[in-house]
Amino acid sequence: MIVRKQPLARREFLKGVGKGAGVAIALPLLEAMIPTALIGSAEAAQRVRKFGPHNRLLILYYPNGIHTPNWYPTIPGVKTLVDNSRPSPLTPEEVAAQEAKPIVAREPGSLFATSEYELAPGMKPLERHRNDFLLLGGLDVPLAKLDQAGDHAKALSCYLTGVRIRRTATDDIQSGISADQIIANAVGGQTRFPSLELGLDYGRMEGGCDPGYACIYSNNVSWKNATTPAIKEVNPRIVFDRLFGGAKASDHHGESRDQQETYNRSILDYTRESLTRINGMLGVNDRLRVDEYLTSIREIERRLDSPPSNVKLPKGVVRPLRVPDTFKDHFRLMADLQILAIQQDVTRVSTFMLGVEQSRRTYTEIGIPEEHHGLTHHAGNEEKIAKVCKIDAYCSEQFAYFLDRMKSIKEGENTLLDNSMVLLGNGNGDAARHDHYNCMTVLAGRGCGTLDPGRFITYDGLVMSNLWLSLMDRMGVVVERHGDSTGRLPALSL
Repeated sequence: MIVRKQPLARREFLKGVGKGAGVAIALPLLEAMIPTALIGSAEAAQRVRKFGPHNRLLILYYPNGIHTPNWYPTIPGVKTLVDNSRPSPLTPEEVAAQEAKPIVAREPGSLFATSEYELAPGMKPLERHRNDFLLLGGLDVPLAKLDQAGDHAKALSCYLTGVRIRRTATDDIQSGISADQIIANAVGGQTRFPSLELGLDYGRMEGGCDPGYACIYSNNVSWKNATTPAIKEVNPRIVFDRLFGGAKASDHHGESRDQQETYNRSILDYTRESLTRINGMLGVNDRLRVDEYLTSIREIERRLDSPPSNVKLPKGVVRPLRVPDTFKDHFRLMADLQILAIQQDVTRVSTFMLGVEQSRRTYTEIGIPEEHHGLTHHAGNEEKIAKVCKIDAYCSEQFAYFLDRMKSIKEGENTLLDNSMVLLGNGNGDAARHDHYNCMTVLAGRGCGTLDPGRFITYDGLVMSNLWLSLMDRMGVVVERHGDSTGRLPALSL
């Protein structure tokens, strides 16, 4: 129900007062933001889209690769897996042969698409969302096959850039601008943050990590240009303050006790006066939507301030309430912040690294004390393979939570997920082989009507950069080529 003739500004904020004068909470899309004159007119649908939400792109990067047979479906008569029969690593002769080629790409096979398929065990936690995503197979990152060793560094830094990175273990790095930053450069001026980079591990930024390759390659998926990564933030408190209080990471160094107490108060405490004013301008539906939105912010604050789990500290020692203990808790808190960011329209493009390459993370919360990266080098050991599969499924479970949250948020007649493109993927391919072929790719959402999910599509040898070109188009950023792209991906929409 629209209750005012003059529409509420799309950039309306709840503003803080007093000590919280720096607080500003952007509002989600409300009915009151759509001009009353549009309602019931012949051009309503087209014009509401103009005033309504814009498409968003969220990219979640999963490190170290997956156990491919546990991820992709088996369909009789259809090639859905790269041949994993040969042992890993490659022989010296194979390496030499690859280095002699300008591009190590497979000859593309035929496209196959179906909505009639059974999810493999690794994706079973996503069953309730199968009609909300495209499972894409046969996409490769072939430039990561060039040069010897360094597969983790190349998997990550070639993934969104589509370029051959320079082999160096010093600061003489060279990569390329990533697809997300091309989009940010084009549309970022319309939002408070051109892009938002999040992660769960900082990783090292100096020295060498992968043989022959600088650590900076293994720890950054987003690149502003050939020599400058877009640095991710892993501390949820800092991200929260940036989104709502205008704070930067550097602002948290040397904070006084009074400053910390100010942060520990709910930002909603500072915006009550502004909220009362705006509520008087809203109809019933809008007031309910704002209440749900602010409740989600309050819940994030509660989780930021909650005490750590089962940790006994010496008397007088205070543990900073910053980063949650477990992968699940950390992921979900950062995921909720990323979702809030696009719901507020403070950014429309964001990357989220679920770990750095060669991550040494353990998953004791699901009974796996060994490091993930070490387990992926399983050499056919069934016990290790089972643990890798369990970790992959655990990742699927968290991604299912992510999609649950986005589907629960209404935007007009659609949901936040309907108006977004959310990709879960990596550039390693099979975890044991680091073959960079058939790389994990799950593309969720409907992209404001530009995607038709609910299908499994295998391209059998097309480059990942073709996907980035296709998603750029859907973000309104049309370029002729990106990295090693050869064209757009067909069949993403019907």
